[in-house]
Amino acid sequence: MIRIMGETPHATTLRDLVTMRASLGGKPLLICRDETLTYADADRLSNRVANALLERGLAKGDVVATFMYNSLAQEIIWFACAKIGAVYAALNVSLARDDLAYSLNDTGAKLLVADDELMDVCEAAADRFSSPPEVMVHGAPRAGYAAWEELLTGSEVLPDAQVGPTDPAAIVYTGGSTSMPKGVLVSHLYYIAAAIRYAEIAEAGPDDVHFANSHFFHIGGQQFGVTGPLYTGMTGVMHKWFSASRYWETVHRHGATIIDPLGTMMSVLLRRPESGLDRSHRVKVGVGIASGQVRRELRDEFEARFGIPMLEVYAMTEMGVLICSERLHDRKIGTCGRPHGWTELLVVDADDNPVPAGTTGQLLLRPKVPNTYMIEYINKPEATLSAWRNLWYHSGDLGWLDEDGYVHFVGREAHWIRRRGENVSAFEVEKAITAHEGVVDCACVGVPSDLGEEDIKAYVQVSAPVEPGTLVAWCRERIAYFKAPRYVEFVDEFPRTMTKNEIARHELRERGIGSCWDAEAERAGQPAPASSN
Repeated sequence: MIRIMGETPHATTLRDLVTMRASLGGKPLLICRDETLTYADADRLSNRVANALLERGLAKGDVVATFMYNSLAQEIIWFACAKIGAVYAALNVSLARDDLAYSLNDTGAKLLVADDELMDVCEAAADRFSSPPEVMVHGAPRAGYAAWEELLTGSEVLPDAQVGPTDPAAIVYTGGSTSMPKGVLVSHLYYIAAAIRYAEIAEAGPDDVHFANSHFFHIGGQQFGVTGPLYTGMTGVMHKWFSASRYWETVHRHGATIIDPLGTMMSVLLRRPESGLDRSHRVKVGVGIASGQVRRELRDEFEARFGIPMLEVYAMTEMGVLICSERLHDRKIGTCGRPHGWTELLVVDADDNPVPAGTTGQLLLRPKVPNTYMIEYINKPEATLSAWRNLWYHSGDLGWLDEDGYVHFVGREAHWIRRRGENVSAFEVEKAITAHEGVVDCACVGVPSDLGEEDIKAYVQVSAPVEPGTLVAWCRERIAYFKAPRYVEFVDEFPRTMTKNEIARHELRERGIGSCWDAEAERAGQPAPASSN
């Protein structure tokens, strides 16, 4: 029996966990779009679908992909895959024709279940599928396609299958900001370990309710909305999309005790008028505030207004959620917590040599509990080997450890800019700019410099007109002069990656200098664009 953190869990696969939790009967496991899936029905219906998949010729190791918004059907399909050892691959609903073809071909899926409202994209991509899967439709009928309900006709008996803790359970897509998205293959034990960490950080128990604000195609949505609640015997709540106007109404209606709003969601919620409902809730904690995505001032403002401690974490899809985290009883300002026994963490220089505490370098990790990180990047053996060189996972993130072992996140290695002999963290510049009250969001990239190396260009989204020179002066008051941007361009919105909805910096970098405000031209008295919006 595989042991985790010194204890022998009752289940080490999702198959066994779903079966075991069926004893909770009519208790809601997932409430999604005002429909409820009970623990008993999750087990019973996933058995039906699992047996139907076997009847259609799918077997252990085969991939079943979904192209669907959050729904109860998503969860049933995933659990059905777990019951027979098939691999579940949820694809981002924002994918367009070529994106969808790339991801689906990458998975090698034999079956695709798609929402009726997304079928136009599926049909547009069909001639680009290298090995076309069977396609079934969820929702309104579509001529020429079987309805997903046909999968509900199988036997309710647990299928006879050998599924182990280290067997592949899912493919989760990550990346896309500097290269094509990578499919991360993860095991059953990966999800079990993440669920245990979830219970630890949120101090979660059966009476809790988690209102999850992500999607089945994101690891956060899977683990906060599904596997964390499943492991602890609690209830998860999900919507089709985030809605600021419905957010607190949902929290109150379902008695949510745990939330996980992303940085942009926190910002939107703070812009809404103050209300007597701001603190009349049962929420005890917010989890999963990813390092580098939320300004500390924003987090502090959210905590003060809504009275909810928001715990910062360091995590990647490859490692699972909450690998390093703050805890309610263990918080240190300016950090994203500690590994709490789950991982070894090393900070190294460019040659993988360890650096002293307090020195910035790349963060390397490896699990203390075997088989709880990713298995591989599918179809990308070179990327897998590169990520795990010298037997450590290379995160591509920069940070440092203090003497007490707390993690201080600095930024992505790929987001550093070399300017006049200095390495500048784009994250640090963005943090300074977004502290301005008129700034909604910001992204900084390097552009070619006439002096060699790079100059810094800031793309800025504002809520009210701001002079670019004002923003540069604002920066110079707060960070070193060489870190202040030379160029400023105002944008109405940012291009986003299709996997994590992060700002697509590579697209901004490709735009080059363009026609924008230039601090050097301003000093030289040359005309230049000057205003925001």
